Formats: sequence, structure tokens, C-alpha cells
Amino acid sequence: MRLLCFLLCLFFISVSAQAFEIPEGFKKQASLPFAYTQNNSQTLEQLHTSNPSWKPVKSGFLPLNKKMTSTWLRVPLSNLSKQDLPLLLSVNNNQLNKVTAFVPEHNRSILVAYANDYQNSVQPPISHQVQLVPLKLPPYGNSVIYLHVENNRQAYLPLSLWHPIEYLKYTSKFNLLYGMLAGFIVAMMLTNITLYSFTRKNYFFFGGLTIAAIWLLNVHLYGFSHRYLYSNWLWLQQYGQALFMVLSTWLFVPILKITLVPKNALKTQHILTLMLKAGLICATMIPLFSHHIALYIAFGYCFTLALTYVYLAIIAYKRAQSFYKAYLLMFSLLVLVLSYQSAFEFGLLSSAVLDRPLTYVCYLMISMILSYTLARQYIQQRDSKIKQQQARLAQTRAEDALLKERLHLQTQAQEKLENSIDERTFELEVTLRELQDKNRELEKLNMEDALTKVKNRRYFDKRIMMEVRRSRREQTMLSVVMLDIDHFKKINDNYGHVVGDHAICAVARIIEKHLKRPSDDVFRYGGEEFVLLLPNTQLDGALEIAELIRQSLQNTHVDFDGQQLNMTLSAGVYSAIANDSKNPTLFTDFADKALYQAKQQGRNRVIAYQ
Repeated sequence: MRLLCFLLCLFFISVSAQAFEIPEGFKKQASLPFAYTQNNSQTLEQLHTSNPSWKPVKSGFLPLNKKMTSTWLRVPLSNLSKQDLPLLLSVNNNQLNKVTAFVPEHNRSILVAYANDYQNSVQPPISHQVQLVPLKLPPYGNSVIYLHVENNRQAYLPLSLWHPIEYLKYTSKFNLLYGMLAGFIVAMMLTNITLYSFTRKNYFFFGGLTIAAIWLLNVHLYGFSHRYLYSNWLWLQQYGQALFMVLSTWLFVPILKITLVPKNALKTQHILTLMLKAGLICATMIPLFSHHIALYIAFGYCFTLALTYVYLAIIAYKRAQSFYKAYLLMFSLLVLVLSYQSAFEFGLLSSAVLDRPLTYVCYLMISMILSYTLARQYIQQRDSKIKQQQARLAQTRAEDALLKERLHLQTQAQEKLENSIDERTFELEVTLRELQDKNRELEKLNMEDALTKVKNRRYFDKRIMMEVRRSRREQTMLSVVMLDIDHFKKINDNYGHVVGDHAICAVARIIEKHLKRPSDDVFRYGGEEFVLLLPNTQLDGALEIAELIRQSLQNTHVDFDGQQLNMTLSAGVYSAIANDSKNPTLFTDFADKALYQAKQQGRNRVIAYQ
């Protein structure tokens, strides 16, 4: 019995020695020390039975074992005042699946984060940006609060202790200030988007996106997103800080590509393009790591970008570019806020989230400087464009005045010239008309056969050259028909050359009657020989026309001075697609060979060259 009392005394002495002492007039403790252990126990009895090993924590980061999903926190408190002390224990992390607070003397839960029903003697959780545990410590008493956290990924559990009145004062001031500043940021974001809709300048669009990402980052950091935006999205609650931080820093890259970095600086433009791609890869890889590693990756990438931005602003200063001071100030603030924020996240500094106004003030100034810089840059570009237009307009007016004077002098000179030109023109027109008439007569004599009035052999040679080239170019069939009057020598011998000439003219008229298309033409090739040129005509069509001409001549009786002549003709046909435009005589040679075969087979027939 004495041994048991001795052990209990030692226990309470150790508890009181390790407990955080709360003095008279206590207001707050921003960073509350505690101890933790990973244990799957669900009640205090199970926890004490398992004999856990407690590890002290000051920064709030816990090196958790990922295989364990349950973590217990032990917070010893000692009330040094002479009256009951109401307190609020703040768990400054809304990314936890479930938090349960236990008071060991009653062995009951006083907070279950997502429970729906509470006992009458249990205080319900307080809905806030952070999770609050209401406590009531007896005077001159020691208490140990146990927090059971169920989360297999979250390793950041900063605790703070507040007097309820002080916490109410603090959050009221913060909410008022935060609402005003958040409204400013939203107004700047909407201003940039509105300017983009009117001007179609891409840097306004990316400026609006950058400010929107900054607003989301601050909403996430100060807990409002957990409460109002995505309270049920655990994944976004855990990785939102890293993702929004990368996004808000990464979106400066397209703005710099458009505004600060000249287009002819190809090397710098290429580096910014690589940084854009690296940002996409970084944002994709962040969810693959734990929360703590994801923050390291995000801060490393953001610091790299921010320092690069500062370097580009310094280069712009050396080049004497406009607004370099604004860019340099903005990116210096970005480096400052990243350094300040990383110091808290990695345990170099410690305080409650709501006690970090520098983060929001820096981001607010960055948003204001960005909006101001983009607006001033657009105004400067517009003014420069207006000045250029005015200079061009003045130059155009001067050129117009000079041009008018030149035109006046030219008009006077032109009037003198016109008078003399009109006289010469009339004489030339008369002469040209006479020349045109002579040319038409000569052209007609050059193309036309004097006897039959059809086209002559010379024009045929030109025409077949053109049709062969067209057939080869367009890959169309070209048909040539050689026609010869049978036994024409007998007509000359029996009736004389006058009757022979009349017979040749009659045959020419019959051939012309059977040509229906404008492109088909008949030519006198020799004494009693004619040739038909039929573009875009298949072999069957050429044979049909030749056969119709042969039958028509056979059925026609030519009368001359009371003498009636019966004539027949033979025809040779060749049809093909021209392959060699330099050898047009190939068509006439093959058609002539077919004509020779028709003569050999008895005349008065049409033969196609095979």
C-alpha cells in the first residue's frame, strides 16, 4: 500500500513538473508543448494498458510511421490561479480525419470532430477555422488532456492555448481585417479579368489567375477554405498549400514572358518555357509524396522561381526597362514571404496560423503591385501607340500636302500633254484599225486553205502540238483521224482538175457538218487528204464520227455541170493519251498507218490503229 502511494506521488510530481503552468491573468500560449505516441488504442484504459512511449514535441511536426493510422497527444496543464479557468485548446490543422479529446478523470470524450449526437454533459465542437477544444481547469489543479487523432498522412499538429475572451477578441479583429484584405484581392482579380475582356491582353488574364491563386493560398493558410470551400475534400486539404503555393508562383512565368523579357531574348524565353514545363511536372508529382515531402518540393521549386524572377528584374534594371523597380519589389516580397512561411512550416519559427499577418500582408502587396504594374504597362503601351499614330498622322498630312502640290503641277503638265496626245491618238487609232484589218486577213490566209476554206496544214502542225501537251498535262484522250478520198486520181483523169477541186470542197463541207463540238476541227492535210483533230475523245467516239462521215459521203451524189459523181473515202484512227509532248507526229504517223491498212483492205472503210 505504501509502495502504491509512493508511485502515485511520483506520478503526480512528474506530471506537475512536465505540465504547462497557466499563471493568473493568462491570455494565450501560441506554441504549446506536448508529447505524442502512435497507438491503435481507442480508449484511455486501452492506452494506459498498452504502456505507451511518449515523445516530446515543440515544433508541431511529428515523424509518424505511415503504417499506423492512430496518434495520441498528451497535453499536461497546471492551473496556478485560485479559480476555475475556462480555456480553448486550438488544434491548428483542419486537415485531420477525426479528433477526439479525453479528460482522464471523467474518462469521457469532450470533442468528436464529425459526430452528430452529443451527450448533455459533453461540450460539442466549435465550428471555426481551426479545431477548438473547450476546457475548464480546476483551481490549483493539474490536468492532462489526451487528443486521439485518426489520420494516416497528416504529420503537422501545432497546438495553442487561449483564454476564450482573448480568442474571441483576436478572431473578431482578424476576421474583420481578413475580410477587408480578401475583398481587396478579389477586387484586383476581377479588375484584371475585366481588363482582359476589354483589351484581350494575355498578361491581364494571367495576372487575374495569379491573384486568384494567391487568394486561394491565403484562404487555405488561414483555415477558411477548410470551413467554407472544401471541408469534405481531404486530399485538397492536405496538399492545397503546396499546390496553391506552386500555382501562385508559377503563374508569374507567362506574365514575364509577355511583359518583362523581350521577345528577342531567345535564351531567356527558352529558360522560362522550361520553367513552365517544370511547374506542370512539379504540380503533378506533389500528390505522389507525403505532406511533409510535398512541402519541401513546393518550397524548393517556388524559391527557385522567385530567385529567378529577382535576377530577371535586375537584368531589366541594367537594360533600363520600365517598371523594373515594381517587379524587383514584388519579387523581393515573394522571396520574403516564402522564407517567412517556410520558417514556420519547417519548425524554425512557431506560432498560431492566425498570428502570422506578414504572410497575408506580403501577398496583398504582391497582388497590388502586380495589378498596378500591368495596368500602368497597358497605359504606357496605349500612350506609346497613340503617339506613334499621331506622328504617323502628322507625317501623312505633310505628305498629303506635298502630294497635292505635285498633283497640281502634274495636272497642268498633263493638260498640255493631253492636247497633243489626243491628236496623235486619233491618227494612231486610224492606223491601228487598218493594221488590225490587214493582220486579220493575213492570219486568215495563214490558217485557212484557199480551196476548201478549212484549216490548212500549217495551222494543223501548231494545233496538234498544243493538244498533245494538253493531253499529257490533263491525262485526257486525244484522237486523230486521217481521211483520204478513194480513187481521186481517176476523177482528175476522167473529169478534169476543176471537177476534182469541186469534189474536194464537197467532201470538206460534209466533214464539217459532222463536227459538233467547238474543240473538234478539220484540216486539209494534202491534196485529197483531210485530218480530224478530236481532243478529249475516246477511240469509240472517233470511230463513230469517222464512220458517219464515210456513210454520209457514200450516200451523197455530187453534181457538177450535169455530171454526177459518187465518191467514197477511207479513214485511219488513232487514240491515246500523250506521253511525249515533243513528238506530236506520233499521232499522225499511227493514224496514217491505219489509213494505209484501210486502203489495203479494200478502201471505203474505217480502221483503228492497233
